[in-house]
Amino acid sequence: MELFYSYLSLAALAGFAVLMARRTKLPAPLAPFAALCATMVWFSAAGMLGVLAAAGWLYFVLAAAAWVLAFRPGAKQPASALKAPGFAAFFVLAAALLAFFAWRQPMFSTWDEFSFWGTAAKIVKTSGGLYVNADIGWAWVGTHRPALVVLGWFFQFFGEYAEWRVLAAYDILLLSIFAALTAGCEKGKPRQWVPALGFGFLLPFVITLYGSVTRPTDLYASALSDIPLGLTFGGALAVYYINEKKALWPSALALAALCLEKDTGFALALVTAGLIAADGAFALLMEKAPLRRWARPAAGWAGLFVTCGLSFLSWQKYLSVASVADTSNVGGTEEMGMAEMVITGVKELLGIGRTGKFTTIMGGLVRALFTSKTTMVGPFAVVIALAAAMAVGAAILTKDKALRRQAGLFAVLGTAGFAAYFFFIGLTYVYVFRDEVSDGLVGFERYMYPYLLGWLLASAALVLRAMGSERIQGLLQTGFAVMTLALAALVWLRLPFSLTVFGGGNAAYAERWATRDEAAQVQAAVPEDAHVFFVSQGDDGSRWFLYSYELYPWYLDYSGNDGQGGGGTFALPGALEEDTLYYHPYTAGELLECIRDRGCDYVFVERSDDLFADGYAALFSDGLAGCGERSAVYVWNETEGQFDFVCNVGAEG
Repeated sequence: MELFYSYLSLAALAGFAVLMARRTKLPAPLAPFAALCATMVWFSAAGMLGVLAAAGWLYFVLAAAAWVLAFRPGAKQPASALKAPGFAAFFVLAAALLAFFAWRQPMFSTWDEFSFWGTAAKIVKTSGGLYVNADIGWAWVGTHRPALVVLGWFFQFFGEYAEWRVLAAYDILLLSIFAALTAGCEKGKPRQWVPALGFGFLLPFVITLYGSVTRPTDLYASALSDIPLGLTFGGALAVYYINEKKALWPSALALAALCLEKDTGFALALVTAGLIAADGAFALLMEKAPLRRWARPAAGWAGLFVTCGLSFLSWQKYLSVASVADTSNVGGTEEMGMAEMVITGVKELLGIGRTGKFTTIMGGLVRALFTSKTTMVGPFAVVIALAAAMAVGAAILTKDKALRRQAGLFAVLGTAGFAAYFFFIGLTYVYVFRDEVSDGLVGFERYMYPYLLGWLLASAALVLRAMGSERIQGLLQTGFAVMTLALAALVWLRLPFSLTVFGGGNAAYAERWATRDEAAQVQAAVPEDAHVFFVSQGDDGSRWFLYSYELYPWYLDYSGNDGQGGGGTFALPGALEEDTLYYHPYTAGELLECIRDRGCDYVFVERSDDLFADGYAALFSDGLAGCGERSAVYVWNETEGQFDFVCNVGAEG
């Protein structure tokens, strides 16, 4: 039934996309992306207003009305417009993907999915509201932005919660962006639109994976934000460059969604608005347009920046009202506001009060552009050169003077935008991140991926549009097809099909299924309103986050002191090095005090060992015999002053 319910969501989305394609001048292949951006903004706003469920019902009612309005007489575009290959391909591929995921049942697999993105999706489905103040067992970082989370909720509005529906929602967003590329292709030219779809699909593999992958990749089975963020950025630019009518409302929808996907989306949105405004202003300057011609376009450009600001600040305002989170600064080591951080960084860049830390980190980031080995085509500098070269190629090989100017300008301003974004990310390493993160440039690749993905996507949009007016007939078309085939070969050689969600077997999810089964057994033994203390000897924190997700809405306590992290290893003081992460050096009395002070009546011993048994067996009435070979649940016996064995969970061994 979950598949059927997911198809209802897809049908509702199709209603709005068809209405846009029929009642506006928007090319049909751009409509699904615009409709998805509007959907994310709609449900993000509803969540902030506390009416998420009501907004969901209203959405489906309006979608039914959209289907009716789309086919009433008087539409600006005929029904034949819906036969555009990219438009049809999107819905066929989206339906196929939902069916495949319903069969394959992909699952979350990464730390960040359990520490936020996946857990937030489960909270929204379970509670019917946003996740900011969720009652959960750790210092919940519920300040991350909601657009992608509520998109996952939309695709499971009806029916039970299922991880695969969240993952499918993310991929359907990506498919809509790939389909948007085809709007720049000539009608009846599969030699153009097929490579366009292929280029989009291959792009995340090429940019975010390097070398021979030795583990299953979660690229198209991931609930993380980086890839959707980058492609939404590229989609906002592609919609503008492909839509020759230059209507700004589709890009405005994309920018509003971008600001609500992740904090760094605001920086990308400002770059996008700047690129669009610069392109329009340069065109008017070249035309020597009189001042009266500037008023309306300038209002549109200003509207893009206002959209970015309103979208970004709406979440900040919501957090200031709905939670105790401090939204006045970007956090981190310096506790600066965003404007203060940028101003301080510019001063240091100009040599005013420059510190050694600024010089070291910025120098390291620049070197990393040329030495990084995190893409299939080489260092990031190679990707930068490729993106600029594609735009330059479109400018040189087109006969359309307006497009030549546009592509040439983008080759320059796209590079300038990257420099601005790169500088902004550098400031976070200088002023926000802890020294151990900054010194090692931890996560540098993840911060670069979004801009590079969007940059290449927008450059591809210009190339595809230039194919209709080539100076040398067929050169761009052939060159783009050859490049796409080369990327396909590269991905095929470096990423075995068996290591993707499309070719992998069930073994990739065997551990998750076992964990889910074990969590279900714990839930059957423990009341939902109880607090559960967690023990997993040797845990690096990942098991605690995993079980915290699996057991929700059951409350899994942080189970340790804040300084050493939740869950983890418990042993008598001195048994391990004192600074071992997730090691809690408690005496038996201290452990009992910790458990009882936190209001935990139940203890879930997921993994025990000799260290735990030697230190704490006396706290348990069976001397921990119940968890010698299997996980076990214990309950506090007030009369005896010990924990009694309740049941074993999980498989043998």
